[in-house]
Amino acid sequence: MSNKVLRYVRKCLAVLPAVPICALGVVLFVKANWGSDPLTMFELGLSNTFNITLGVASLIFEGSMFVLFFFLNRKLVNFGTFAFCFGIGPCIDFFTPIVDRLFNFQPSIAVNSLYILLGSILICVALAYYIPMDLGYQTSDIFALSVGEWFHLSYGVSLTIVYLILFIAGFILSGPWGIGTIISIVAFGPIIDRLMKVTSGFSYKLAGITA
Repeated sequence: MSNKVLRYVRKCLAVLPAVPICALGVVLFVKANWGSDPLTMFELGLSNTFNITLGVASLIFEGSMFVLFFFLNRKLVNFGTFAFCFGIGPCIDFFTPIVDRLFNFQPSIAVNSLYILLGSILICVALAYYIPMDLGYQTSDIFALSVGEWFHLSYGVSLTIVYLILFIAGFILSGPWGIGTIISIVAFGPIIDRLMKVTSGFSYKLAGITA
């Protein structure tokens, strides 16, 4: 096996942990019942409309986006795109019953705030970890990076714009929203932008990338 193939396999393996970590963050975020990030909100709208699980809704929507962007903006599609688009949905359905059993606390402001905090940390860290590897991107990141490319904006600003658009689409589908949604729209982009400056060195090292 050539060194080039081995380097690619190493990058693929390095990307993989981001998928279940992000999925667990989504599940915790949703469990608070205070809204979710706009992509999940939109997928929850699909879930409620078609009476399917959130994981299946995610798989259908993000799988469709994978095919769409494979033809529209293929340079942003790679193994990471495949892993997220076809992996995060099953991971969400896998973690949901586990989280429900382990975090079986009486709902309260403190408990729900903890879910939001833990979910936000996991989502932001997972995205800030895998994006610098430049091995393809999940749906909302493809949207954000495309917007950034078209209008010369940073990832954080572009993600905020994409989240606003997805929020409107999710609202039309009656997706549940709340304070958690507002937090993700306002804060996730800037937080991930800053985190990437911290995590990129670690990401490069694991993926065998020379900075």
